[in-house]
Amino acid sequence: MALKVIIREVIVSDQLELAGSSVFLRNDQQIIGTGRAIQIAARGKNRVAELAAGWKEILATAEIDNQSGISSAGLIALTSITFSENSSQDSVLYVPMITKVYRGEVGFEVIIEGPKTLENDLQPVLGSFQDGSFTSDAFRSAVGQSLEAFSATDLEKVVIGRDLLMPIDSRPNLAIPLKRLHDRYPDCWTYAVGDVFGASPELLLRAQKGEVSARVLAGTAGRGTDPDVDRAISEGLAHSQKNRHEHEFAVNSMVQALQPFCDFVQADSEPFSLALPDLWHLATDVKGELRDGVTLLDAIAELHPTAAVAGTPTQLAELLIDELEPFDRAGYAGPVGWLSSNGDGELAIALRGGIIEPNQIRAIAGCGIVSESDPEAELAETELKFKAVRYAFAAESL
Repeated sequence: MALKVIIREVIVSDQLELAGSSVFLRNDQQIIGTGRAIQIAARGKNRVAELAAGWKEILATAEIDNQSGISSAGLIALTSITFSENSSQDSVLYVPMITKVYRGEVGFEVIIEGPKTLENDLQPVLGSFQDGSFTSDAFRSAVGQSLEAFSATDLEKVVIGRDLLMPIDSRPNLAIPLKRLHDRYPDCWTYAVGDVFGASPELLLRAQKGEVSARVLAGTAGRGTDPDVDRAISEGLAHSQKNRHEHEFAVNSMVQALQPFCDFVQADSEPFSLALPDLWHLATDVKGELRDGVTLLDAIAELHPTAAVAGTPTQLAELLIDELEPFDRAGYAGPVGWLSSNGDGELAIALRGGIIEPNQIRAIAGCGIVSESDPEAELAETELKFKAVRYAFAAESL
């Protein structure tokens, strides 16, 4: 059955209505969806291609009545794709029943005609996270095993994640944690799509009028409390052999993966230090122009997973991750974001957050392990990265 879609202009609101919503927020761009009019789910190696084919079928039959007068307005879908093809969880793409899109002073609402069923019984949840299935000692041991693998195989980098757990009684209302994340990290992509949530500093790929762009992050250091110390930390990160080594793998992986889909690909010649409230990251911006007929999901299918979340070579890294990590990443470290019927879209990497599981929330933070890595330093890096989710769910804001 064809979707009957009405798009109309709305007044931009200063109050975010996040209870029970799917969201993708950054600065003054806010996408807020309620309910699900239609959903596609897929698993396995071809999961992205199946979602892409399903999205094309939706667009082929959708009857879109754009009453907004905004030429860039279109039907919006939200998607969350699992990190691994071996995940026991679904990758999903769904069209909300109602989607509000705010961009600066411009706002529009996408309404799917038909009965509306919304989730109103969600329970607010705040609290603290405790060690998960990967204890500190187990994580340090896994880093050590990764270092041994560099000597025994062709592996050059692997990203190992550690988890924390918080018990819950029912499906959680994430309105408070999401608002905290968006307020504290406005330059990050705050997301809640399917079963994943967080505030990611890393854009995987954006498509706008045929052009694509990405921001690659790899290499991390904690912020200093004193301005001079903070500046010294930033400069130290930029000159750290270990961090630049890790970063180079991630950038090369992105460029090589994009080249088959683009007429040209261009990356910054040198990384820059990106400041977040808790962390410094080494960052590089990558840009390109999509070939005719190539969609955002076509590129994502080949691009994911990048070296930033898996390692180099990818297949060896994924095998080691499956061997060492005692949990299913599900949508963590996978692509998450939105697509528009006009061909535009934006997918971040689902980081600095976690996944909603039956009776618990699992927060995950990962580190890029290279030959210069130290197990104790990598453990400390996970604690830095957990600051965001601990803050978001704290019973009292920190």
